[in-house]
Amino acid sequence: MQQFKRGSVLPILLCLLFLFPGTGFASQDLDTQRKAFLAAERILATGDLNKFNTLKTSLKDYPLYPYLEYKALRLQLAKLDSSQVDAFITTYADSPLSRQMRRVWLSRLADKGKWWTYLVFYRPNLGTTLQCHYLTALMETGKAEKALKQAKTIWLHPRSRPDECDTILETWINAGLLTPELAWKRVALAMQASQGRFALYLKRYLSPEQQATLDLWRELQRDPVQAFNKPQPLLEGDSAHNAIMLDSFKRLARRDVDAALDIWQKNIAHLPFSKEQHYQAQRALMLGLIRNDHPDLLAHLGNFTPTPDDERLHESRLRGALKQQAWPQILAWINELPDSLKHSDRWRYWEARAKAETGNKLSAQSTLQALAKERSYHGFLAADLVDQAYRYDSTPLDLEQSGIDHLAKRPGLMRARELFQLGRFVDARREWQMSIRQLNRLDLKRVSKLAQSWGWHDRAIFTLARTGYWDDLELRFPLEHMTLVEEKSNAKALDNAWIFAVMRQESAFSSDAQSPAGAMGLMQLMPATAKFIARIENIRAPKKAHLVRPELNITLGTAYLNHVYQQLGTNQVLATAAYNAGPNNVRKWLPEATLPADIWVELIPFNETRRYTERVLSYAAIYDQRLNQPLQRLSMRMSPIHPRSQLAAKEVNGKDVAL
Repeated sequence: MQQFKRGSVLPILLCLLFLFPGTGFASQDLDTQRKAFLAAERILATGDLNKFNTLKTSLKDYPLYPYLEYKALRLQLAKLDSSQVDAFITTYADSPLSRQMRRVWLSRLADKGKWWTYLVFYRPNLGTTLQCHYLTALMETGKAEKALKQAKTIWLHPRSRPDECDTILETWINAGLLTPELAWKRVALAMQASQGRFALYLKRYLSPEQQATLDLWRELQRDPVQAFNKPQPLLEGDSAHNAIMLDSFKRLARRDVDAALDIWQKNIAHLPFSKEQHYQAQRALMLGLIRNDHPDLLAHLGNFTPTPDDERLHESRLRGALKQQAWPQILAWINELPDSLKHSDRWRYWEARAKAETGNKLSAQSTLQALAKERSYHGFLAADLVDQAYRYDSTPLDLEQSGIDHLAKRPGLMRARELFQLGRFVDARREWQMSIRQLNRLDLKRVSKLAQSWGWHDRAIFTLARTGYWDDLELRFPLEHMTLVEEKSNAKALDNAWIFAVMRQESAFSSDAQSPAGAMGLMQLMPATAKFIARIENIRAPKKAHLVRPELNITLGTAYLNHVYQQLGTNQVLATAAYNAGPNNVRKWLPEATLPADIWVELIPFNETRRYTERVLSYAAIYDQRLNQPLQRLSMRMSPIHPRSQLAAKEVNGKDVAL
């Protein structure tokens, strides 16, 4: 008989099975079932299906029993028949496992060429690869006309499609359904998406005239000013002419706004644009002028009126005026904002600031007093200006426990909780999202409290946000890892509320959080940054997988926050922005002359970093309240922003930090 490792729970579990056959673990607590589940997974990994099935049978009442079923089916995929797969998909239709099983089975059917069965199991919205297999299945089962009608949607995409789409696209092309218009349309999509190499691949499908036009377009993308310095005979009269000229002008406005402005002023009457294209070209020019802080910016902006739905340009021109502190112009342009923006906290605040700067202090005071009642970044700024208390008004959700307990018994939420307890956060979130997607607002509030009771703070926060209820500050701003934060903040003499605010914004206390860029853990550290700060702190270089560990992540994250804080003159605003965008970007954004911090934050070029900075600063004030410590008002946190030459670097570990 195989010898078990010391400490294994399997012998005990098997003994229980033999002593109490048929009873399972219904009378045992979840911890025992959890251990049995893990033991079953280990047995399955060895391939011993007899022992696995014996133990699996005892766990039918355990929430994660479907995961054992799924893993067993995956292991025996080659031996399955459709009825077994269909039974699983139907039985667990309320679980993400159902969709996963369908995808796995469809891929298997496609590999084996079982196209009739594929049609039975296929459902839309399973991804491009399976969609192309579906069209192939239609072709192979005598439904070619239906397949070819749908192939056009696969073709019209700016990027290369999966290899599995090659067969259906080749059949579609060989059937003569690829018209010159459709060929050019895809090339245009690729060029407009800056996929020049892929457009070059598609050149084979173009007519000789279209190929010449594409060659010229590629040349103009490399040097767009050529489009306006000499006639382009290949383009004259071509249906693509206007689109290429517009694309060239937009690129020129990004690369050399002065050249674009000169062309616009000299050739405005001769540019071959429709009314909409004319607007898009001039809009690109205005954005270029704003981005480059052109000396005549306000004059040019004053001659161009954004459409009501062009929110980006409305806000961009206001920031252009704010950079020059042109307060009368700011007031005028705020009046032209669409209602969706005009009544926001942001522009109410700047309207009050502009009124105060232009002498209308009474109206400014009234606006600020009203805005100070809002619990937001701009509400806190307004409260500072009129010396009002911050609005906290924490009102925890008051819900009957019976309603929460009833929802907790939903199979999907039971699975989510168990997966969360096992640290299988990706699967846990999938189960959670599927379980709550059709809940009403009251039930969403109930499950938010449920997640909070489990210590699953990111689900609690994000789920409550869907209800629009913002007043449960205890739920929205948890004090998770408080001892660790206190220890690390004290070690670096940093504001603990600030650290909590960064953590709340970065990950919402999800220890396994990982951004598309690769930042990891509670404080979202890039692996390279973690190694860099570990070296400075004389800490052993961390393994990437270890960055999700709370203690290591908070240790390194706090050290890095302190590093950028010291680098940037112990200015909390600059350090907050640098934590998101990097200190090099923040240095580029430093003003030529000292600016009030509220103006500097509003002028941060990256929308994400601007919102990030605002949220962290306002969250820090909320965490002061949550920690029952004296409030540091935003006016205390937001020191003026000085030019780079005036920043005083501090010492880090006894060494000067170069600016």
